Amino acid sequence: MRYVNEPREGLCVAIQSNGYISGLASSDPAKLAYAIDRLKEEHGELREKLRKLEASAKELILVDDSEKGIQQIRALRVMTNHFMQELRKHSEWEYRDFFPFLLTYFHRQSEPSMMPSFWVLEKDHQLGVSFIRSFQEAAIDVTPLVVKKQLADTAAHLVQACLILNDHFTMEEQLVFPLTERVLTDLEHFFS
Repeated sequence: MRYVNEPREGLCVAIQSNGYISGLASSDPAKLAYAIDRLKEEHGELREKLRKLEASAKELILVDDSEKGIQQIRALRVMTNHFMQELRKHSEWEYRDFFPFLLTYFHRQSEPSMMPSFWVLEKDHQLGVSFIRSFQEAAIDVTPLVVKKQLADTAAHLVQACLILNDHFTMEEQLVFPLTERVLTDLEHFFS
C-alpha cells in the first residue's frame, strides 16, 4: 500500500499499489449507491448540527447578560464536542472506505489527478476544525468577569467554523457526486 497524503488527525488515505480497484463497491453498484446515500445522509445530519451551532453562536453574540452568556458558552462547548465526535467518525469512514475507492478508480485513468481537489477539501476541513478549536480554547477563558466583547469574539470563531464546514460539505459533494455518477455509469456499461 502507498499513502497518498497525511490527512487529519492521523488518518491516511491508502491506495492499493497493485492497480486494482479495491474496497468499497469495487464491482457492486449497490454498495456504491449505499455509500453515496450514506454520504448525503451524514452530510445532512452534520449540516443540521452546524445550523444549530451557528444559530446558538449568533445568539451568544447578542446576549447582554454575562451570566447567561457563560451558561450559553458552556452549552456550546458541549455541543461542539459532540459535533466534533460525529465529524471525526464521518471523516474516518470517508478516508478509510470511500475516498480510497474513488482515488484508486480514477488513479488508473489518463486524466489530471484528483489529488489537488482532495487536498483542498482536506485543508478546508482542517481550517473549519481549527476554528472550532479556537472557539473551545477561548471558551475556557470565559469567566464571570467577562465582557460582552469577549463573548462575541469567542462566538465569532464558532460562526466562522460553521460557515467553512458547511461550504466544505458542499465542495466535497460537488467533487464526489459527479465522480460516483461516472463510476456507476462505467459499471453499468461494463455489466450490460
